[in-house]
Amino acid sequence: MKNRILHNLGLKIGSIIIAVLLWLTITNIDDPTVTLTYKSIPVTISNEEVITSRGYGYLVEAGETITLKIKGRRSLVDTLRETDFSAVADFNNLNSMSFVPINVDCNIEHADELNVSIQPENMAVKLEDPLTLPFSVRVITNGKVREGYYCTGNTVSTSVVQVTGSTSSVNSVREVAVKVDLEGRMTSFSGQYELVAYDAEGEPIDTKKVSFVNQNSIEVQTDICPVKELPIEVVTTGEPAEGYYVDKIEFAPSKVALAAPQSMLARLSKIEVSIDTNGSDTTIEKSVELADYLNEHYKGTTLTEEDGMSVGVMITIKPLAEKRFELTENDIEIMNLPENLDGILYSLWNANVTISGSETEIADVGVEDLGLYIDVADCNEGTYTRQMMFRYEGPVKVSAGSVMVRLAEKTETPDTTVTTE
Repeated sequence: MKNRILHNLGLKIGSIIIAVLLWLTITNIDDPTVTLTYKSIPVTISNEEVITSRGYGYLVEAGETITLKIKGRRSLVDTLRETDFSAVADFNNLNSMSFVPINVDCNIEHADELNVSIQPENMAVKLEDPLTLPFSVRVITNGKVREGYYCTGNTVSTSVVQVTGSTSSVNSVREVAVKVDLEGRMTSFSGQYELVAYDAEGEPIDTKKVSFVNQNSIEVQTDICPVKELPIEVVTTGEPAEGYYVDKIEFAPSKVALAAPQSMLARLSKIEVSIDTNGSDTTIEKSVELADYLNEHYKGTTLTEEDGMSVGVMITIKPLAEKRFELTENDIEIMNLPENLDGILYSLWNANVTISGSETEIADVGVEDLGLYIDVADCNEGTYTRQMMFRYEGPVKVSAGSVMVRLAEKTETPDTTVTTE
């Protein structure tokens, strides 16, 4: 028996070795060992109150994400998904060097057959004093309202919120905002919206780094109104300097689109822009910022131009033109003449009548249009100086002097009728 076992012993051992190698080769060909790499696996922090309960804030300097390398049989590795792995940094394990070991768990069967390595192996944490600062809330709108409508404004339930976190994290906040979707809207609405802190590049800051004191959202009331296009009319107030007049008013644009409640738009037929010309003796050129003007004179309306809009106005002011008339007795009426008296006008060389106004206005006015007269009511026989008055009510200015009138008793005309008997 012993001889049988020892017979050709070397050959038998060689056969066993060859068989094992052949089995390993076949196994490796059929189900080889492979390596799978996942990058940027997020690391979850647990028990952070270990730091915050001591009155500290913290900043993660490294280890927010890790790279996983998984080595194992292809048949097993090929079934893996990134979500099969979870990485956790437990702050209970924070060491004196401010490092927290990162532990990776795999939730699949036969996980113990995998060789898992991570990089980095630790989360680096910087302890900082906590900081809380106030920030105003900005409303960011997305989308477009229905055509013919306009978002006139947003009202927040809280205009200032408190942001807290580590000193460096809070100092990295540039603004706090909420986002409101306007797409297709045509009526006012309200809603609750999540607060988000943004950095200088406009990127959201991780809520693990900063948080909001006592609230994570605010209510926003969004007002949407119909739009109406209205003509612009420029008018003047006050009087130019003595001897001057407003010759021409030019302005652009001639119309503007406004948003307001329907009840207000129904009452508006134009937007009147008033310019003060009081005491002016030169042409006025002015730019009127419509947003400011509407806020002052048409409260409740909103300019739909996003970048604002101005009205350019030029008011030409010129010296008054004059026309002087030479009068005759027939140009002046004697009013309220007693029945027993006759009136005779004389000294007409002092009866100066001058009209002043724009060149086009005075060109069309004749002496007959002025309706000149003097009033001799309650006068007896004698000679009087009377101021000329006029009935003209047109746009030109009339300056009239005085005349002398002699009132004398009427002389009876002899009866020249011949009577035949």
